[in-house]
Amino acid sequence: MYKRLFSLLLPHWGKVAISFFFAITNVLFNSITVWISATFVTSIFSPDIAQETQALSVTNNLDLNTRLKIWTYQLVDSADTVSIFQIAVMIIVIAYFGKSVSYYLNSVFTGLAQQKVAEDLRNRLYSHFLIQPLSFFQSRRSGDLISLTMNDVSRINNSLGSSFRSLMIEPLTIIALYSLLFIINWKLTLISTAVIPFTAFIIDRISQSMRRKVKRSQEQLGEITSQLSESISGIKIIKAFTNETFERGKFFQFTDYYFKLMFRQIQLQSASLPITEMLGVLMGASLLWIGGMQVLEYGTSSSEDFLRFIILLFTIYQPIRNLANVNVSLQGGIAASSRIFEMLDIEAPAGHDAKLEDIMELKDSIQFKDVSFHYDTSDYSALLNINLEIKRGEVVALVGASGAGKTTLADLLPRYYDVESGGIYLDGQNINTLSRKSLRNLMGIVSQDTFLFNTTIFENIAYGLDVDKDDVYHAAKLAHAHDFICEFELGYDTIIGERGTRLSGGQKQRVAIARALLRNPQILILDEATSALDTESERLVQSAIDHLMENRTALVIAHRLSTILNADKIVVMENGQIIQQGSHDALIKEGGVYKKLYDLQFKSE
Repeated sequence: MYKRLFSLLLPHWGKVAISFFFAITNVLFNSITVWISATFVTSIFSPDIAQETQALSVTNNLDLNTRLKIWTYQLVDSADTVSIFQIAVMIIVIAYFGKSVSYYLNSVFTGLAQQKVAEDLRNRLYSHFLIQPLSFFQSRRSGDLISLTMNDVSRINNSLGSSFRSLMIEPLTIIALYSLLFIINWKLTLISTAVIPFTAFIIDRISQSMRRKVKRSQEQLGEITSQLSESISGIKIIKAFTNETFERGKFFQFTDYYFKLMFRQIQLQSASLPITEMLGVLMGASLLWIGGMQVLEYGTSSSEDFLRFIILLFTIYQPIRNLANVNVSLQGGIAASSRIFEMLDIEAPAGHDAKLEDIMELKDSIQFKDVSFHYDTSDYSALLNINLEIKRGEVVALVGASGAGKTTLADLLPRYYDVESGGIYLDGQNINTLSRKSLRNLMGIVSQDTFLFNTTIFENIAYGLDVDKDDVYHAAKLAHAHDFICEFELGYDTIIGERGTRLSGGQKQRVAIARALLRNPQILILDEATSALDTESERLVQSAIDHLMENRTALVIAHRLSTILNADKIVVMENGQIIQQGSHDALIKEGGVYKKLYDLQFKSE
C-alpha cells in the first residue's frame, strides 16, 4: 500500500525532483551549520587545540575527521578571537539563510505536488463514478461516496503534507549527521544504532493499530455524512412525523462512536513520541557516559571530538523524533488510500473502454428478442423472455401493475443496465456493440421523478447542449413553461434550488420536457411523466408531451390509461412478462388484464 500511495506522486516527478534537490540543499546547509558551530566553540574557548590541529596539515596520512577539522579551522582562521567570532557568526548566518531559502522552496514544491495529488485523486474518483452502471449507485449510499471523495482524499492530502517533506529531509539529515558521527567516532556511532531495532518494533506495532483505527474512523465518517445527507434531503418527512428526537439520537450515536475512534487515535499517536523519546534519552545518556569516560578516564578520545560528537548527537535527535511522528501520521494516509484504491479497483462495465460503433439515427425499428434480466440485489427475474418490436415513428405504451417490469424494460434501452440474456437491436444491430454515448444521444428521457440541478432554469433546459437563447425559449414555449418562467423576477436566470425546490411538480415536469424537446431526440422514453400531478398541471404537461411525441418513436410508461388511448401499440406486462399487446380497441375486445385495468380506472373516475 505504501508503494501505491507514493506512486500517486509519479505524474508529478518533476516537482518532486526539484523539491528533493532543495531538500538536499537544506540538509547540506544544516550539516555545515552544526559542524561550524563546533569549530566556532573550539576556536574561541580552546585556541591551542585549534592551532595544534591546523599544524597537522603538513602531515600526509590524516583521517577524514582531521581533514574536515583543519578545513573549518582555516575557514575561521584569524589573529584574534574577535575576528574568529565575527567570521564564524557570518558563516553561520549565511548557512542559516541558505537553509531557510532551501526549506521554503522545498515546502513550496512539495505542497504543489501534494495538492496536485489530491486534485488528481478526486478527479479519478469522480470519473470512476460516472462510468459505473446504475446498480453501482443503488448498492451504495451517496454519503459514503461523498465522504470517500472529500474526507478520505483530504486525509491523504494532510498525510502527504505532514510527512512527505519530512520523509525527504529527515532521512537525508540523519544520514548526513550519522556520517559525521561515524567520521568522528565510529565505535560510539555503532553503539548508538543499537536502539533502532527496539524503536522500529514499537513504531511498527503502533502503526498497525493506528491504521486499523483510521480506517474504521473514515468508514464511520462516511456513515455520518450519509446520515446528514439523508436527514437534510428528508427534512420534510422528519418534521411531518415529528421524528426529530429519533433522528437526533441516531446521529449522536454515530458521532459518539466516531469520537471514541478519534480519541483512540490520539492516545496511540501521543504514546508514540514519549516511547521513542525515552529510548533516545537512554541511548544518549549511555553514549555520554561512554564518551566521557573515553576522554576523562582512558584518554582514547579528544575533548574536541567528544564535543563535536555530543553536538551532532543532540542535533540528530530532532530529525529522528520527527521521523517517528511522520510514521504515525502516515498511517492515516495509508488507511484512507486503501479505501480509495478499493473503490478504484472496481472494474468499469464491460465494453466501456472498447472501441464501439457509433449510431447516428434510427431508420427502421427497435427489437427486444428473448430479453431476460434480473437485478444483482434480487434472486428473481425482473424480465423474462421479452419479445417486442417498436417501429420507427410508433408510440408504444407499457401498462401494468407496479413491479410488472415496465421501468426495467425502459431502462435497458439506453443501457443503464445490460441484458442478462437475449438482445436489444436497433435496425438489426445489437445495442451492446454501440457506444453508450451515441445510443443515448438518440434519446430524450422524461420520468416521474424529475431531477433538476441547482442552477438556473436556462442551464437546466440547455443541459449538455451548446445552444442560443432563442432555441431555449422556443423549447420552453412548446413545453408550456415559458409563461411561468417569465413570472420569476430573474426569468430564465432564476436559480431553482436543490432538485428544483422552488418549482411545483408540474413546473418541474415542463422544464424537463423543454429539456427533452431542445435535445430533439429520435427516441422518447416517458416514465409516468404525469402520474403525480393535479388535473390542471396534468393537462399542461400532457399537451407538452403531445408536442414532444410528434414524429418521434416513443416508449411510454403509463399510469393513467387515458393518456395512452391513442397509442399505436399498448403492451400489458405482469410479473416481468408481456401478457397482451395491441391497440386500445383490440385489447378491449380481447378482454383480459387490460380491460380489467381500464374498467377499474374509468369506473373510479
